[in-house]
Amino acid sequence: MHMKSKRLTLLVSSLAGGGAEGVCVSVANGLANNGWQIDLVVLHLNNAVYESRVSKKVNLIVLGVDHARYSFGPIRNYLKENGVENVLVFNYELTIILVLLRKWSRKQFKIFARNINTISKNRKLSNGFWRTQVMNRIFDTLYCQVDHVINQCRGMEEDLLDFYPSLRGRTSFIYNPVNQDVEKAAFKADFFDFQKGNYILCVGRLEAQKAFHYAIAGFAGIANEFTGLRLKIVGQGKLESELKQCAVDLGVGDRVDFEGFKRDLVSYYRQARATLLTSLYEGFPNVLIESITLGAPVVAFNCPNGPSEIVQDEVNGLLVESENTVELISKLRAVLNFEFDQNVVMRSGERFHSDNIISAYERVLCSRI
Repeated sequence: MHMKSKRLTLLVSSLAGGGAEGVCVSVANGLANNGWQIDLVVLHLNNAVYESRVSKKVNLIVLGVDHARYSFGPIRNYLKENGVENVLVFNYELTIILVLLRKWSRKQFKIFARNINTISKNRKLSNGFWRTQVMNRIFDTLYCQVDHVINQCRGMEEDLLDFYPSLRGRTSFIYNPVNQDVEKAAFKADFFDFQKGNYILCVGRLEAQKAFHYAIAGFAGIANEFTGLRLKIVGQGKLESELKQCAVDLGVGDRVDFEGFKRDLVSYYRQARATLLTSLYEGFPNVLIESITLGAPVVAFNCPNGPSEIVQDEVNGLLVESENTVELISKLRAVLNFEFDQNVVMRSGERFHSDNIISAYERVLCSRI
């Protein structure tokens, strides 16, 4: 392949601490390390916790706007001035803006959209006239005009095609790569030289989708059997006070630690007895692959989408088949009593290592550029 064809722009809203932003940086760095000429274009650097992770081989471009609605002009100018031919976009609104700009301009470029959530579930939680009657209809009309959609797992791809059958033949799925800091930590020589803690870990935004009230209820159901055990919840969000009250109401307020947002999660995963995911739906839960990469088994609701493609029962964790507190309590008890082999847990995460994922991106991009 000629170097000219190995040019790619990655477009994302910000470098804040979300899953899409982390994957975007990892893909940008991985492709740049493999000889691609990469522009990483962001709207702004507000709360840019991932900026320090961007490789010096990546050309970081900041458009200087705070929201996608103000980005039409800056994105149009960037595309025109740089002769862009291929864009991989990590945001739904920015995807629609790219489709509109391509329609309105004489310059043609290919749009690779990365699907960041389970479309059907995300749509069901939409509310408000503007979102349900205006934005969703615009999205339905324009999203299918991209050249290719990369989904985060097989289940997400199937959900997308059920929702938009016209995309058939223009989709693929590529798992998320493990966070680079997590992967580096797993390869350190002193990895096993530490003392395990006595807690169950939850990581994520304190929002309805993550359903942490199930995690607190599940923990409360085993708290009397595991007297020293704690539940640590890492993340921030609007439901924090409600979840704290839930812990108090269930009698475990003094054993649930709300840790807030943490930039570095390596020590939390390494020392956890298990990581718990109680999401109602996911795009692809990075929390699970980070946990197993660092040797901590997982317990997860078998929600759409991703957990069933990550969790291998009694190899790296246990799946909870339904949103049921009784079953969750049973599986938490089982995972704490089961003797997991930490090396086996870690090996189960090798298919998510960055080298494998970046190779998959190259195969998809090279076959369509």
